Amino acid sequence: MKKWFYPVSLILLFIILITAVMPDGYVYGSNTDWLSQHVTLAETIRNACLEQHTLLPSWIGLGGGSNGYQFAYYGFLRPDILIGCLLPQIPMVDIIIAYMTAVYLGSVLLVYIWLRSEQLSPLLAWLGSVLFMTAGCLFHMHRQIMFVNYLPFLLLAFLCIRKQRYKWLPLCLLLICLSSFYFSISAFAAVGWYWYRTEGKRFWRGSFLKRYIPSAALAAAMAAALLLPTALVLLEHSRLGTDAGLLKLLELFGPNPVFNNILFNEYGMGLTLICFYAILAGLKIKNFRQDSILFLLFGMFGIFSYILNGTLYTRPKILIPFMPLVILHCVRYAEICRKTAGPVRVPEPDSRSSKQARIYGAQVPPLWPFAVMLPVSLLWFSQEQFPWILLELAILFCLCLAIRLRQKYARPSFVAASGWLTAVLLLISPVGMYLTTAGTEDWVKESEISPGYTADELDQVQFDPLYHFDSLLSPLVDGNELNTHLHRSTMYSSVTNGEYSELYYDILMTPVRINNRVALLTSDNPFMLNLLGVRYLETTAGHIPAGYEPILKSGENVIVENPDVLPSVYFTDDTVSQEWFDILDPMQKLDIITRKTVVEDSSQEGSQDSLTGSSQSSSQNGAAGGSVGNNMRPYSPELSQTDLPEGLDINRTDSGWEIRAEKECTLTLDIGNPQPGGIVLCQFKVENLTTQAVVIDINNIRNKLSGMFAPYPNGNDQFHYQFSADSSTGVDRLEITFSKGHYRLNDIQWYLYDQSLLNEKNYAPLTADHSTGSGSAGIMDTKYTITAENDGYLATSIPMQNGLEILVDGKPSDLVRVNQAFAGTYLEKGEHTIEFCFFPPGKTAGCAVSTAVSIGYVVYLLYTFLLQTKRNIGRNCL
Repeated sequence: MKKWFYPVSLILLFIILITAVMPDGYVYGSNTDWLSQHVTLAETIRNACLEQHTLLPSWIGLGGGSNGYQFAYYGFLRPDILIGCLLPQIPMVDIIIAYMTAVYLGSVLLVYIWLRSEQLSPLLAWLGSVLFMTAGCLFHMHRQIMFVNYLPFLLLAFLCIRKQRYKWLPLCLLLICLSSFYFSISAFAAVGWYWYRTEGKRFWRGSFLKRYIPSAALAAAMAAALLLPTALVLLEHSRLGTDAGLLKLLELFGPNPVFNNILFNEYGMGLTLICFYAILAGLKIKNFRQDSILFLLFGMFGIFSYILNGTLYTRPKILIPFMPLVILHCVRYAEICRKTAGPVRVPEPDSRSSKQARIYGAQVPPLWPFAVMLPVSLLWFSQEQFPWILLELAILFCLCLAIRLRQKYARPSFVAASGWLTAVLLLISPVGMYLTTAGTEDWVKESEISPGYTADELDQVQFDPLYHFDSLLSPLVDGNELNTHLHRSTMYSSVTNGEYSELYYDILMTPVRINNRVALLTSDNPFMLNLLGVRYLETTAGHIPAGYEPILKSGENVIVENPDVLPSVYFTDDTVSQEWFDILDPMQKLDIITRKTVVEDSSQEGSQDSLTGSSQSSSQNGAAGGSVGNNMRPYSPELSQTDLPEGLDINRTDSGWEIRAEKECTLTLDIGNPQPGGIVLCQFKVENLTTQAVVIDINNIRNKLSGMFAPYPNGNDQFHYQFSADSSTGVDRLEITFSKGHYRLNDIQWYLYDQSLLNEKNYAPLTADHSTGSGSAGIMDTKYTITAENDGYLATSIPMQNGLEILVDGKPSDLVRVNQAFAGTYLEKGEHTIEFCFFPPGKTAGCAVSTAVSIGYVVYLLYTFLLQTKRNIGRNCL
């Protein structure tokens, strides 16, 4: 019974903490990325696996149609999604919650088992497990799950090393790669460091080349089907910066006085002062010094995070795999301070087993680390955890004093009974900080998980696969959802097509809704909806964009349709060249790309050159005649207002208006000169005078400028709005919601655009041969026909990307970039058949390597198993 006391108490404490942080009516997940990315994309990936009959879907219909490996970070071959493929009737949100809860509890128990294998006492192993359980980074068990979902396999790798079960190490490393390949480099580095500290110098002489490198290489090779295509798509869409200025150098090499890489921060290790004390005190002990120096360097300088992040950035999340090693360091130090009377038997950090343990004398805890810890703690004064930080500092100081005094005055019976008291006192602040951090979470309400239509409800509508389906109900949550077989123009992934993003936000001037600009989220922007072929929209009855009519209603939600938008594939000979397009100003570009098809310059012979040349010439002549300049007409709305709401102060400046909002305020402006049939465009530059974010919502169109300390700043200081209405009066009212803050709106410009020009583009749609496809994968599984009256171009709204092929009459064609970001091809006059194919670069080679190496590894395991069985039989016979 005594053997199970500590594991059972850990389970009970885990249940108590999870119950304490969860509000009624909410689920174990965050509105920050968990719902919009990790849950929604997991469902989308599972559906793609089932529809394409593969665990590695090549194509996912998000962002206009994308390489499936752009979303690999969010679950390709991840255990929970594999479970979801076996249980398709269970929503992925339920599977993820259950899986991450099991990962969390399993990791805590594995920490206890691992620490016990280090010859630590049950009490100290229990203490280390609770420190692990309450670490700030485990906040991401319900937020950024890939930050922590690999931890059980990392701990199993540590156990393989400790117990010398090396044949299972490649499997553990493989599972780390499949769970969160982004953290695999850091996790492999943590495994290597732990191995080195376990064996000492013998690691470099033997295990490094004979076991560690082969195990890591074997794991990477078995994961090649995931890693190789993902690496290629990352290189294709790389957003690496070249900034090497002073600020970058300070970020890399400047000391970090708050040590937020290892302390308190949930986007770092999130440990507390007890671990920091052990790191500092370990500097004075020979066998602890290397670990202490490494962890201090991690905490002080960003260069280490920068390297482990693959030189992308210096964010400290990448250090999370080293968090268990810091806890091991902490409880090892606690072991040698546990008694101050007589020697204590403690395993040396570089010993393999208790047989190689060395007898240490008692260590009296020093007081000098508090000279460092006090100023570091005070730097966290603005955080909600600050009272707990001060409390932990005080408890640690009192305990250190008590340990120093009890060597002289304490009786042996008191010393024996004080272990539990010390452990409880040490855990008061970590548990308090855990609860405080969890209290900042924006938990997901049960009712918010599925705000829109279900797939069964959408089956009532006959959708045309040549168009897109988007949602205005909850753009952030629904942006990654594929509840029909149509593509979506939206996506929210860390890997985004840069040219498509530039078109989306810079050319079409779609408002930026959130901090992270890589999120391509739909908006009531008629230019974007038209060009990207968003024929179908999911919205509310009170927010139907101009040109759309309801075709399905369920309560307040409606599906609306606009049959006049461009299809996602069409033929045209009405083009302008990219070279000419590039010299236009932003408003002219928006006009031209709406009315013409922009084609990159190419070297096609004869008719194509004359086609592009004549189109360019005609467009230039049109511009000279006023067709470009006059389409975007300056507009001066006659605005009138009622009284300003309480807490809002607006003052005119030389270049605009200065806003002071004590709270979120809404102002209504009436337009005295509305323009029926016109699209009203408004844009202005935002100058933020505080560190807070600036959010301005006008008629349900939201723009946001990130705050100074946002982890993913969008740099969106130019706000764009487009207003349209089907009413006979046009746009006659603006409902403006200002966020709390102090900011200026400068260089305010208004334009008017004739709504009928959205339908001016000349094109011929393709005809689908539905007998050639299953109808379940949309545009990618269907053959199309087109009769071209002249030489021209096939244009699509599929982003240009490696691996995409357009087959014309059964043969691959040369791709041409059209409309700034999309794939197209030249077509000669006549009748043609069109097909679309996509082959992720590196997938075939990666699958071949993974298959061959995995078979070899399984054969090796079987061979060692049979060999061991044979030896056991031989021993039994003797």
